[in-house]
Amino acid sequence: MFEHPVKRTVISRISRRQDSVVTRFRDAARREGRDDLSRGVVLIDGVHLLLDALRAELPVDLVLATTAMLDTPTDEMDELWERAAAAGCTVHEVTAGVMAAASPVKTPTGVVALAQWAPAPLDTIWTTQPSLVIGLVDVQDPGNAGAAIRSADGLGATAVVMIGETADPGSPKALRGAMGSTFRLPVTRASLADTIAAAKTAGLQVVATLSPGENTVDVHAADLTKPTLLLLGNEGAGLPTDALAAANLRVSVHMRSGINSFNVAVTAALMLYEARAQRGST
Repeated sequence: MFEHPVKRTVISRISRRQDSVVTRFRDAARREGRDDLSRGVVLIDGVHLLLDALRAELPVDLVLATTAMLDTPTDEMDELWERAAAAGCTVHEVTAGVMAAASPVKTPTGVVALAQWAPAPLDTIWTTQPSLVIGLVDVQDPGNAGAAIRSADGLGATAVVMIGETADPGSPKALRGAMGSTFRLPVTRASLADTIAAAKTAGLQVVATLSPGENTVDVHAADLTKPTLLLLGNEGAGLPTDALAAANLRVSVHMRSGINSFNVAVTAALMLYEARAQRGST
C-alpha cells in the first residue's frame, strides 16, 4: 500500500464549509478589485501551480487537499508533499464539499493553497541587461494578462509591468493563466506615467504596439536588440494617447486583410519571439 510522505497524524481534517480556514480561502479568491484585502496573499489552485510556487520558494502558509489527492501515488505528488513538509506548510485534509467551497474554480482540482506573493518594486526590474520589459496597459481580462506573463517568461522578457487598469496578477484566474510564470519572472504594478519615466531613466526605448497603419513599422523591421519597454494595450481601446506620445517607435504585426488585431497575449508572444530572434537567444 502506498505510504504518503506526509504523516497523517499531522494532518487535521476539515469537514465544515463554514470553517474559518475556508473563509480565508474565500476572501483570497475575492481579491480582484478589492483594495481592502492584503496584496501579499494569493490563492493557488492545482498541483502544478502549487509545485511551481514551492520550487520558487514562495512562502506557502496553508494547503487543503482532498483525501483522493493525498492518496495519489505519483512522483509529482510525492514531490509536492515532500516540498510542502520541508517548507513547514500546514496541511488540512478536506471533504469534497469543503474543497468546492474553498476553490475558485467550478471543477476543483483537489488541492488549493494560500501563499505569500506581492508585486516587485518598480525600481528593481530594469537591472537585467539588455532589458526587455513588457508593459500591459489596461488589459482587464485576467486570463489574457496571465497568458501574456507566461509568454514573457517563455520568450525571454526580463520583467512585466501591469499598468493602469490591468488585471491583478495575483488573482486566481491570472495565476492560472500564467501557469507559474508569475513566480519566476519579476512582475510589478505601476501607473503609465511612472513606468515610462522609470524606463527612460534606465535608458530603455519605449515601443508601442498598434494595429498596422501608416505610422507603424512592421515588427521585423524594428530594432528590438536595444533595451526595450514594449507596451501593449487591450483589444478594444488599444493604447492610450499618453503611451503613444511617449513612444520612441510604433510597431505592428502585418496580417491578412480583414484582420486588424490579435489577442494581447498572442501579440505579446509574436513581439517577444521577434525580439528573441534578433537578440540571438535560444
